Amino acid sequence: MLLTKLLAHNVRLGVFAEDEELLKDAVEGILQHEGVLFVSVFTTEGKPLREQTNLDFKNDRQYHFPTWQSRLPEIKKSTAPRVFEGRNIFEFWAPVFSSISYPSAESLFFIRNQPETQKIIGYVRIIVDKEPLNKKLDSLLMISVGMALAFLLLSTFISYFIVRRITRPLNRLTEGIQSLESGNSFEPVTVETHDEIGRLAQAFNHMAETIKKREAEKEHLAEELRHAQKMEAIGTLAGGVAHDFNNILTAIVGFGTLLQRSLKQDNPYQVYVDQILNAADRATNLVKRLLAFGRKQVINPRPTDLNEIIKSIEKLLARLISEDIDFEINLHDAPLICHVDSGQIDQILMNLVTNARDAMPDGGTLSIRTGRIVLDESYFGQVERSKPGNYATITVADTGMGMDEETKERVFDPFFTTKEVGKGTGLGLSMVYGIIKQHDGFVTVDSKHGTGTIFTICLPLVAGETSNDQQDIKVVGRGNRETILLAEDDKAVRKLTKHVLERNGYTVIESVDGADAVSLFQQNSSVIDLVLLDVVMPKKNGQLACEEMKKLRPAVKALFISGYTQDIISKKGVLKEGIKFISKPIKPDELLAKVQETLREK
Repeated sequence: MLLTKLLAHNVRLGVFAEDEELLKDAVEGILQHEGVLFVSVFTTEGKPLREQTNLDFKNDRQYHFPTWQSRLPEIKKSTAPRVFEGRNIFEFWAPVFSSISYPSAESLFFIRNQPETQKIIGYVRIIVDKEPLNKKLDSLLMISVGMALAFLLLSTFISYFIVRRITRPLNRLTEGIQSLESGNSFEPVTVETHDEIGRLAQAFNHMAETIKKREAEKEHLAEELRHAQKMEAIGTLAGGVAHDFNNILTAIVGFGTLLQRSLKQDNPYQVYVDQILNAADRATNLVKRLLAFGRKQVINPRPTDLNEIIKSIEKLLARLISEDIDFEINLHDAPLICHVDSGQIDQILMNLVTNARDAMPDGGTLSIRTGRIVLDESYFGQVERSKPGNYATITVADTGMGMDEETKERVFDPFFTTKEVGKGTGLGLSMVYGIIKQHDGFVTVDSKHGTGTIFTICLPLVAGETSNDQQDIKVVGRGNRETILLAEDDKAVRKLTKHVLERNGYTVIESVDGADAVSLFQQNSSVIDLVLLDVVMPKKNGQLACEEMKKLRPAVKALFISGYTQDIISKKGVLKEGIKFISKPIKPDELLAKVQETLREK
């Protein structure tokens, strides 16, 4: 139909002039198109101006071309182009107008009907073979089917890609949840997009990391709890044997000392007695270390400047190390007042310095520094009992062999040692740990194999000034026949104590338990100057016995003695302000000095 409109447009001048030569180019141009069989140009009266057949057309098929006269009456009824379909042809008709009725050549393709105001001066007819058109239609159909299939495949691929893009992150989330649920190692889910699924993956990763962090904290707390329970169990064991062991040591040390003093210096047996007393001293120190580890030994804390403690023990520490070790001490400018037992701090420093020396067999540098630090709540774990606030620090650092991670984790465990058999008990650092805990502080260790070790002790700072109370020099003198009521359930200790007191000018009244002591006090209350009571005794403990005695004579003086641990003694009410107390094992001179000190008090 477009070819017909185009031909009608191009033959206007030839039809108007009825000149066949003017129609030639236009008609032959149309015949060049595939499938065009025949072209005719007529006037409105039916005069043929040019009729031409395609030269390549071979009539090997039976074509039937209707005569134009049969179509003309019907064509004249309308100004619109017409098309007629035959058995194997299409017949297209279009009117030829006298003037240009289309604004442009492009309008031929868009304007369907010719305005009826134009004058028709002729007609054109084009006969087209159906077969090429059918082939084109088939080809177009195949192209359309192919395009439809390609579009279907493309849409399927795009749909798969979109679905995969959605399901793959969800599958990864599912795998992550299953891995997290089973407790396996979790790897963060890859976040590929920033849409809702991407935000869901980010939220899941955050949740998983939070769970992992909490599980790690839980495991850490469980480990701390296990360690605390283990320490408590060892401390309980130490406290359980301390009483009987201290009674035995008291008898060994006491009678050994008496024997030592009764022998002359040139006596060949003197060396044996010395060895016995040395062994007893080592056993005494071992018990003290066990009790210190279990935080159950009796301490006498006072407000003390840590700097002054270190200054007072500096020379002793220097003698503990070899000449190939550089010893440095750097003290904080201001006083560091802590509520501590200076003797216990001395033990800590000596143990740490000795360990540092052993870790530097080829020499190195050992330094002790003091300072202060402020710690908040976030510093402490949930199992720790330390409180936020101001702390004084003592840092002992060496450049020795250092420790690996396994050793560092067990360094405070009781009886754990890396030294050769016979060269270490494994209680030194356990004792350090126990003493520091008993002083409401804590100790940390930082070490790597081959780079040295740093121990940092933190002790709570207290307000106020240092205590100037100095213990009196223990000058042992003889008694003035003062009467002492001795209450002790252990036969060997009671016999030893009575012997020591009587040899030094005291009168002793023996009792075997608390009830016996109260009964004897009732009978001799007027002559008794001092009651020496074991804290834990059968029938009635020393505290209850003392209270009953004070009801009879409030001014009576009392001195308590015990081989039990601090927690047991505290439950008995002995460790109170103003109570005189001495712990076993005790040497004869120490006992006499404490008795004289108690008797002198008003």
